Amino acid sequence: MFEFLAQNFAVAGGVLAAIPLLLHMLRRTPAVRMPFSLVRFLSPTLPKTTRRSRIENWPLMLLRILAVSLIALAFSRPFQRIAVTQDSAAPAGRRIAILLDSSASMRRDGIAESLLLQFREQTAALQPADVLSVTSFAQTTRTLLTADEWRQTDPASRTALLQRVEQQWQPDWTATHLDSAMLEAAEEVSRERLGESSDAASVIVITDFQEGSRLDALRSSAWPDGVRLELRPVKPEQSGNRGLSLAEDQKSGRVRVRVTASGDAPSGACTLQPFDSQGKPVGNPIPLDIAPGQRRTAAMPEATENQPQIAGVELLGDPHPFDNVVDLPLQQQKTRRILHAGSTDANDEESMRYYLQRVFDGQEAEPLELLDLVTADGMPIPPPADSKLVLLTDTIPASLAPTLKQIADQGGIILAAIKSADMASSISSLLPAGLQWTEAEVKDYAIMTATNSESQLLAPFADARFSDFSSIRFWHYRRIEGLPQDNSVQVLARFDSGSPAILEIRTQSGGRIFLLTSGWNPDDSQLALSSRFPPLLLQVVRIAFPAEAASQLHDAGTTLNITELTQEKQWRLQRPDGTTAADQSSQDATILLNEPGRWILTEETPDGPRASSLLVTVAASESRTEPLPEGQLQALGMAPDVAVVRTNDAEKQTTDNNAEMDAQELESQQKYWRYLLLAGMACLLLESALAAATERRQAAAI
Repeated sequence: MFEFLAQNFAVAGGVLAAIPLLLHMLRRTPAVRMPFSLVRFLSPTLPKTTRRSRIENWPLMLLRILAVSLIALAFSRPFQRIAVTQDSAAPAGRRIAILLDSSASMRRDGIAESLLLQFREQTAALQPADVLSVTSFAQTTRTLLTADEWRQTDPASRTALLQRVEQQWQPDWTATHLDSAMLEAAEEVSRERLGESSDAASVIVITDFQEGSRLDALRSSAWPDGVRLELRPVKPEQSGNRGLSLAEDQKSGRVRVRVTASGDAPSGACTLQPFDSQGKPVGNPIPLDIAPGQRRTAAMPEATENQPQIAGVELLGDPHPFDNVVDLPLQQQKTRRILHAGSTDANDEESMRYYLQRVFDGQEAEPLELLDLVTADGMPIPPPADSKLVLLTDTIPASLAPTLKQIADQGGIILAAIKSADMASSISSLLPAGLQWTEAEVKDYAIMTATNSESQLLAPFADARFSDFSSIRFWHYRRIEGLPQDNSVQVLARFDSGSPAILEIRTQSGGRIFLLTSGWNPDDSQLALSSRFPPLLLQVVRIAFPAEAASQLHDAGTTLNITELTQEKQWRLQRPDGTTAADQSSQDATILLNEPGRWILTEETPDGPRASSLLVTVAASESRTEPLPEGQLQALGMAPDVAVVRTNDAEKQTTDNNAEMDAQELESQQKYWRYLLLAGMACLLLESALAAATERRQAAAI
């Protein structure tokens, strides 16, 4: 059976072959009348009627038709497919490892079905001599089928093994470490290859090949020689994704919600809905505009007295909900006690106590209570045992200094606004030895010009919009000399004269003393009247009362050492569903946080039971679900003939291209066109000779 590479020429040859037939059926009428003298004496008669379409020279016409047909067939490049008998020898077989992606992004709708369908297609193409192993991978790998199990199972019974693999494969909540899984599988099949052919060792990866996949190790590691990589990407029913994760502000310590949009996510605003501990909506939804491929962070509103506490937030309107819910830290609404030594009159506008009270009274979300350490008569009051923050605004009694030093030595925070040199002398036991205080000479006013925005105290003013203190005027301040040259004292801000304005002193036990060389009372400065004053005071409060260690942020798949988690003898770690993950009787030294949600750690301490939360979220990389480009593996250094990405469309195109290449190869080997062209030329020569003989015969007859 013959086929044609250029079928158009064969069709055109059939059309052209009809032209000689039409020309032979047409008879030309003489265009010129030739008079004969002898004929004019004859009486005219009508000519005998004959058919004008009669073919007079059949051999000549057939030669012309045959010549046109043969030349047209030569240009159509015919070839004949030849069946080749396969070698009866048994094939050597192939060593194949199939990797099934089980990361969190495989939880999108429809993608699990696509993976299993692709897995069935790949296993259906296996030969009896092939050796197969199957591994699922995400952040770590898990063997679903070993090569030994495949070898030891009769080929007729291997279907049960494949069904077991499909039942065992389940997507988890961890990130996609594609590089390590591919390298491990490649090393395995390289050691166990069954022959030397190009496909004797292959790794087939069925994955969504999303943007968040880790591939860095492929750049630094060598791919084993002779191992072929075949990537089979699968897709969900609907593309695009937006996901939530938690991010902690290193300076302020606040936990923010981060929204990540994949590159193929739809444009437009999304909605964040806070919810309480029962999962019920709290407050109004929060609109957030985010473009494809971008990340945005948002701070959750503080809970008010009229609504439940916010326990988490959900992203609404996303087609793939696997990464749309995060739990938030539960802030305990307990009053924080702040100690104060100075004026006790909260209504005296000339005292620093007056402005402290106004700032703390406005903090409804964080109840703050200001307790005086000195009575109006100057008598010291013993502070509570768990005191963490002390504010000094005036000269203190000598009997109070040892108590304040003890607070600093226990890791507490002291903020002293030096009102006078006498006040500095009263707290000298808290400060490094050798400091000398004098009243600075100020002409008109001084301004604060140099601030260290990298310090924790001034972190709220790191933004250029808030870092300028030059609008605040200082009428009086104290000069300090004799500062030690070690790292125990750090100058955080200076006046325009170069004299220190704010200092931080660290004690050997971890306590911190902040010194302001000018007060915020109206006689000293305008600091209390500026917009910088409340954030500065509240930052001191945050340093003394940091966000409770109860809220630890982790990605799903994180492994924790028990010794790092707790030092108590009696403890229990509870999963988000309420079941026990581990306790003091556990033999394992590590704990795997394998699902997102709020994990609760309960400890028995000398002060009583203590509960803390471990907030586990899906890794932000899993929310970047847009497919990587097909040339990504080549960009990492893998050769195009080693790493092949096969999608359904590309595979169909490759099959068509391979079939076309096989046809061209057969035609180039057979070259039937040469014989057809020679036969056509021979027909033309024979036609020319026959036409000449016919013309001579007709001339002789006339």
